[in-house]
Amino acid sequence: MNDELKQIARRVNWFEPPEKVARDVDRFLVYFMQYCLDTDIPVMRRYFTDQQFRHALNNRPPGILDDRSAAYWDLVLPEDKERGRNNFPR
Repeated sequence: MNDELKQIARRVNWFEPPEKVARDVDRFLVYFMQYCLDTDIPVMRRYFTDQQFRHALNNRPPGILDDRSAAYWDLVLPEDKERGRNNFPR
């Protein structure tokens, strides 16, 4: 994990070491989608694909991502062709 990703990991998940956060990519991305800064988005999209973001959104654990953030990411990420756009739990 490089310094750029460590800095983001510390900011979006301040209660765990960055190395631990990065071990579970889906969980890291969900915390990112909830707590990121707008300036972090281009950085993260250099390291993670739209499919990885979509997978994390579709398989997110309960209690991390609020409805407003989930709706935003559902709109900005490419559609999941297999499951349809609005496939996350309500």
